Amino acid sequence: MARKHLIVPIFIPHQGCPYRCVFCNQVEITGQDKQTDRDRVLDPLNVYLKSLPLEQLPKFREAAFYGGTFTGLPTQRQEFLLGLLQPWLDNGMLHAIRVSTHSLFIDPERLTLLAKYRVKTVELGVQSTDPEVLKLAGRESEPGLVAKSAELVRKNNFQLGLQLMPGLPGDTVEKFMVSVDETLSMRPDFVRLYPALVIRNTQLHEMYLRGEYRPWDMERTIEALKLAVIKFASAGVPVIRIGLHPEPSMLKGYVDGPFHPSMKYLVDCRIGLDKMAALLKSKNKLGKNAVFKVPARAASIYIGHKKENLAKLKGLFSLDEVSVQCGDTVGELELVA
Repeated sequence: MARKHLIVPIFIPHQGCPYRCVFCNQVEITGQDKQTDRDRVLDPLNVYLKSLPLEQLPKFREAAFYGGTFTGLPTQRQEFLLGLLQPWLDNGMLHAIRVSTHSLFIDPERLTLLAKYRVKTVELGVQSTDPEVLKLAGRESEPGLVAKSAELVRKNNFQLGLQLMPGLPGDTVEKFMVSVDETLSMRPDFVRLYPALVIRNTQLHEMYLRGEYRPWDMERTIEALKLAVIKFASAGVPVIRIGLHPEPSMLKGYVDGPFHPSMKYLVDCRIGLDKMAALLKSKNKLGKNAVFKVPARAASIYIGHKKENLAKLKGLFSLDEVSVQCGDTVGELELVA
């Protein structure tokens, strides 16, 4: 099935931000840093939008500035970067722009500038709402700043995205779930969840080498993310990304932590496992085999990564065999035998 939404990523690493958070790479010698602003913008546009005929491209196409604090850049530079996108909006190759930034750099004047250049979405890096976690992460801010900025973004008719980073120094699953609740109170249109990773040339890497920090393991991370995804789904807030994209530069710098190229899939599989286990318990099944009827489009998440869910259910319920049958494309999970 063809994608309906294409995001063209434009990276401005470590630019516009006054902080050097412990999880950010502080070495500014990458190829990205050697690019001119014009190349930073035009190169990905040409790669993503001119590789296929227009009729074969996804129906909705959006450019997104990542990696820095966009509204913390000098006004003249923001205008230059956004100005490069205007012809692509005018000719219909692009339909929207989104930017990522810090709550410290949200005010009516900055938002007016974004609206002038047809930005539709503003994403704020929350990471955590726990004061101690933020302090240890080098990201302290005044109480309520994120909530105030989020409300200002909403009042100015932008789509609001919020980003959380579970597993930072001092974080716990309990603290993370409080962050989830407080994020929901800001009424975002969507969220991203980025588990904290140890990346070379970061303060977090130095803490890791000194034995002062250990990242969450995969099991703890998936369980925490599962709880968060369920809460967000219950509130009607989509989680549009879980985990960092496996860019070559990220993979080269990766040291430790809960990374998987398909983290969202693993979380969805865990949710599927829980649903299947709950059905088995509710039916008080005494037989040695179990057959589930699953929606065809969700079969893989019920089977699990490398059929892990089927194996776990066999062990948990002392079953000889667990299998799935595909039902309608959209439907409910059923225990049929």
